[in-house]
Amino acid sequence: MPLPPKIQEEREALAKRVVEDIRLGKPFFWDSGHYGHPHRNLVADLQGKDMKYHGINNMMLTVAADQFDFKDTRWATFNQVKSLQKAGLPFEKQPHIKKGAKGIPIEYWQYTKTLMEKDPKTGKLVPKIEPDPETGRMRPAVRRLNPPLVRRYIVFNGDQIANIPPERPHDITIDEKDRNAAMEAMIANSEAKVRFDQTDQNFYRVNEDCVHVMPREEFKSLGAFYGTVAHEIAHSTGAESRMNREGITNSDGFGGPIYAKEELRAEMTSMFLGQEYGVAPGKEHYENHVAYLQSWAEVIEKDPDELFRAAAEAQKITDYIKEHMIERDMQKVQTKNDEHVAEMAARTVEPAPQPEPEKAKKRDFKPIHRSITIPDKPKRKRRVAVRRTTTDKTKGMSR
Repeated sequence: MPLPPKIQEEREALAKRVVEDIRLGKPFFWDSGHYGHPHRNLVADLQGKDMKYHGINNMMLTVAADQFDFKDTRWATFNQVKSLQKAGLPFEKQPHIKKGAKGIPIEYWQYTKTLMEKDPKTGKLVPKIEPDPETGRMRPAVRRLNPPLVRRYIVFNGDQIANIPPERPHDITIDEKDRNAAMEAMIANSEAKVRFDQTDQNFYRVNEDCVHVMPREEFKSLGAFYGTVAHEIAHSTGAESRMNREGITNSDGFGGPIYAKEELRAEMTSMFLGQEYGVAPGKEHYENHVAYLQSWAEVIEKDPDELFRAAAEAQKITDYIKEHMIERDMQKVQTKNDEHVAEMAARTVEPAPQPEPEKAKKRDFKPIHRSITIPDKPKRKRRVAVRRTTTDKTKGMSR
């Protein structure tokens, strides 16, 4: 679909810059400065929420952070910054955009729209409610937008905003143990077989559905090892039985445009995973992919929108790897932990065994009861019999 002129113009300018960087041997996805630092919304972050930018917007903000050397990974629109201001404070002490700061454009794509109807009681527009065809539950009615609605927003980096709390250090949010756990889960749960049987190359073989890589001890760093395996596993998601991508099912071989597009998607997936889990591939990983630079530059130069299609698909690949590989074992571990906590809690409230003295009390009670009831009956009968034979005076006393 044709994009609004301003968005198309900005895309072409960004693609031109990326091509120039690639030709210089420094594409944005090889910038290690933001690994483990996903770009996120400033206001949500201050509220303790985790609202990351994904796909195309993540790519655009990564390029901008590299270009302007931004250290903060939080972003906000002008109105969002204004919403942080408090009444009674002078402007110079309020959160505000620094003078001369230039924002970065991002895109918002809306694919559905909620249908509205007039409430007969209030006369106001409210969401139309309809039953879900699958569950039968009532839900707001929506319709797909074709073409989708595309909006453009301008965001500012945290480095461009005055009087906001400093960003929490990233280097302590993801420790080495957690990074390794996520990447090891990806390797262990890979839907394609992973074999460490190579001496000087790494690749995914389609007809075997198998990733072949060098043993980890052959890499100069653990980050280089994980980055390379992530790249090859990204290729494996394109198999016909999974995401069915042309770059895998109908590749035209090294140097061809289809091959180059698939390599671009795999490399951007490696970047997205590295950003999220704090794994920087390192110089060795870059050196192994230098041969692709020229073909990447040619593909993007010929069709600037290919850069944005690659980013969108790389996000889908990242989500697939997270759902089917990385988070699968983590969910199992969390479930086991929850079950263990529940079991321990149940043990703490389990009633203690009754002590022996209480059992002895119950045995002592029965003979006492028998000694009282047996002699009572004859005594009462004898007294009644005597009273019936008494005089009227005695009867009066008994009333």
